[in-house]
Amino acid sequence: MKIALIRPRVTTLGGAETTLIYLVRGLAAAGHDVAVYGTERVDGVQAALGPGVAYVRVPVWGGKTLRLLTFALNTRRFLKDAGPQVAFSLERVPGSQVYRAGDGCHREFLNRRAPYLPPLARAAQRLSLFHRVMLRLERRLFRDPGLRRVIANSRQVREEIIRLYGVDPARLRVIVNGLDRQRFHPLAANAVAALRRRLGAPEDGAVVLFAGSGFERKGLTYLLRAFGSLKDKASQLWVVGKGHIAPYLRAAERLGVADRVKFWGPVTETAPFCQAATVLALPTLYDPCSNVVLEALGCGTPAITTAANGAAEFITPGENGAIVQKPDDIAGLTEALATFLTRGRDPQVHRAAAQAVAGLSWESTVAQTMEVLTEAGYKSASYAP
Repeated sequence: MKIALIRPRVTTLGGAETTLIYLVRGLAAAGHDVAVYGTERVDGVQAALGPGVAYVRVPVWGGKTLRLLTFALNTRRFLKDAGPQVAFSLERVPGSQVYRAGDGCHREFLNRRAPYLPPLARAAQRLSLFHRVMLRLERRLFRDPGLRRVIANSRQVREEIIRLYGVDPARLRVIVNGLDRQRFHPLAANAVAALRRRLGAPEDGAVVLFAGSGFERKGLTYLLRAFGSLKDKASQLWVVGKGHIAPYLRAAERLGVADRVKFWGPVTETAPFCQAATVLALPTLYDPCSNVVLEALGCGTPAITTAANGAAEFITPGENGAIVQKPDDIAGLTEALATFLTRGRDPQVHRAAAQAVAGLSWESTVAQTMEVLTEAGYKSASYAP
């Protein structure tokens, strides 16, 4: 099958880009003719995609909003000329036969984010040209008659798409992100101890891990407040990911925990941090299905997140983590942290975490995705408008 995958960025350290790489390599390994359409320079992308995968650089220009529009328009033009059997988009590009909603619904994100913004910022969000263009593209994508299948990466996202855009449930398929078992797996106690020493964890203290780019959306402000409320003063908070650090450093200083908060910046390999941590905490405002929650559970590390995260579907409260209803529930977040800083290395919790995601693998994700692409290819050939 001739498949075109669409995503502007390929080499960015993000969950969507990680998913793209695994899908591309899996589809190419299965013998399909795969091409990726993006905006990065060819020489910086080809190594990430692997052998046998074509890369088409789509021209874009202007600022953030214009780049968004020109990518959608130019990609559609390129695809008409190339004529793939299935156009498979991981971005809001109307005209694809299959769309993977790995970023969730932008409309839902804005709705969930608004209550946490000050009045002026809330007004700016409503008036933002970027958000208005993104919403228009999203609406056109879901209403496009040529869209045959939609892949949601959690039940949460599936329900959002049905509720907000009226997409026929028969066209929706939930396919959860995979898990790289070679990287994200539990370690023996002695190996964990050695890893903690190498990373500089406190000898007798627990470690709370926060991992994710976009500190505001991921709820780092609320986690700092909860961390500062803990009676346990020996634990550390590790912040891994890309973001503007300065305001959070100031917040940590105000809370009196700056000496126990370590900012690692973006890293290429998060598995050691998941394996060394006592608990992962991600009080996100909105996440379709956070990869890092699945990865932490795969390492046997309990996870604390919010009900606005699709990955919460893998958490059984009290057994392998906790779910707080809102990111700014500081009391609930503090209680959950206190519980799992104490119980995080309990063998029973460790097993429950790993077992929750035992059925996930990238091989399964690729195979399920291929089933959807095959259905869409057949539908497009038989019933193209």
